[in-house]
Amino acid sequence: MPKIVYLPLDERPCNYGYPQQLAAMTDLKLVVPERPLLGWKKKPADTAALSRWLLKEAQDADYLIVSVDLLVYGGIVPSRLHGMIAEECLRRLAVLGEIKRSRPSVRIHAFNLIMRVPDNDTDEEEPDYYRLYGKAIFRYGYLTDKREREGLSDAEERELDHLQRQIPDGVMRDFIGRRRVNRQVNQHVIELAGQGVIDQLIIPLDDNALYGFSSREQQ
Repeated sequence: MPKIVYLPLDERPCNYGYPQQLAAMTDLKLVVPERPLLGWKKKPADTAALSRWLLKEAQDADYLIVSVDLLVYGGIVPSRLHGMIAEECLRRLAVLGEIKRSRPSVRIHAFNLIMRVPDNDTDEEEPDYYRLYGKAIFRYGYLTDKREREGLSDAEERELDHLQRQIPDGVMRDFIGRRRVNRQVNQHVIELAGQGVIDQLIIPLDDNALYGFSSREQQ
C-alpha cells in the first residue's frame, strides 16, 4: 500500500478533510498532520512542529504532497501577513532537501501560490490596513503593471497619481516587501525543482486579474 504524506494548504475541510475522505476510498495510505498542528485562519500553524513531523513521516513514504505556503508561512492566510525575511523562509524550506538526501526514492510534489491582491476593502484574510486601502492597492498594482506593458490613458495616469498620494508609504512598503519575499520563495522552489529535490512543482495564481502585482510576478 503506497504511503502518501500530505501537508495541506490549511485547515479548511476542502484542503484537510476532503482529501482524507477521497483517500479512504482507495488502497492508498494518506498520512496527514494532527489537526492541532495546523493554524486557524490568521493564526499560523506551528511550522517547526510540522517540519519535524514531515521528517519523521517521510522516512518510509513513497510520495510527499507539500503545501509550501503551510510549510513556510503556516498557511495561505499567514502567507499574506507574515513579517519574515527571505533567509528565514528558505531555512524552513531546507527540510525538503534533507528529506530527499535521506530518502532519494521519495517523490516530492509541491505547490505554492502567487499571493493574491483582492479588489475589496476587507481585512478578514488580509493585513488590517486592507479594510482602508484594499481597493486602492489593487488598483495601484493594476495601473502600474498596465503602464509598463501597454501604457495608460490620461485619465488613468491621473488616477494613478491620486492613488500614489492616497496610500501611505508604510502600507505600500509592507505590502510590496512581503510580496518580494514571497516571490523569492517561489523562485527558490523552482530552483529546488531544477535540482531534483522537488519532482513536480505547481505555482498557481490566486484571485488574479489581467494586470497587477500577481500577473507581473507570474511573468
